[in-house]
Amino acid sequence: MNNSINCIIIEDEKPAADLLQLYISRIELLNLVGTFTSGPQAIRCLNTNKIDLIFTDINLPGISGVDFIRSLTPAPNVIFTTAHAQYAVDGFDLDAVDFLLKPIPFERFLKAINRFIKLDSKQLMESTKAEAPEKEPPFIFVKSDKKMVKIYLDDILYFESQKNYLLITTTREVYKTYHSISEMEEKLPESMFVRIHRSFIVSIPKIEKFNSNEIEIHKTIIPIGRHYGVTATQALKNYQFMHPTFNI
Repeated sequence: MNNSINCIIIEDEKPAADLLQLYISRIELLNLVGTFTSGPQAIRCLNTNKIDLIFTDINLPGISGVDFIRSLTPAPNVIFTTAHAQYAVDGFDLDAVDFLLKPIPFERFLKAINRFIKLDSKQLMESTKAEAPEKEPPFIFVKSDKKMVKIYLDDILYFESQKNYLLITTTREVYKTYHSISEMEEKLPESMFVRIHRSFIVSIPKIEKFNSNEIEIHKTIIPIGRHYGVTATQALKNYQFMHPTFNI
């Protein structure tokens, strides 16, 4: 939300307009851009200024406050004011921020402003979330079957070295590539993968069971090499520290 809320008043009764001006002056966050006695008088101001909030009486000369607000595109944030409670339904049909019944106590006016601030903050968060591009999960490209294949790290279960090629077992399928296991080890984040054997690199989050000799991933038993036990144990402890729900 901006540092100030630009607002206008549309009110044909001077005492009511003066009261709104007084209330607005008491709230530092509000910036009164203009006061008008009818909707059409406010058109130029709305077209040349960024107005965040409109205070308008419903019973106005010429065109009612409700009909005027209905004519605006996009629909503005509006707080309706009126001396006639029966008009409230018309106001809320336009998704009004609030409806204030005259004479308006300052406490009730302040409550309406707080409601707008919460609504505006929520709209801004939703807009920012909708505009922000969704971050793609981390991945690697490997050559498999004469094609470059994108493999998401979250899908990988383990890597297995087979003589002059490497098998990449994922939750979807197994890929065959001619990378060496050492080359692959250098590319992978240590926070997610650990080499537990000269022929195996495993995904730490995918480990289901393990002891000092072996681990189990998706019902596959993978041996822990004699020279990799300390490294494997330390990697698991590090992962547990960063992810307390991962117990060892």
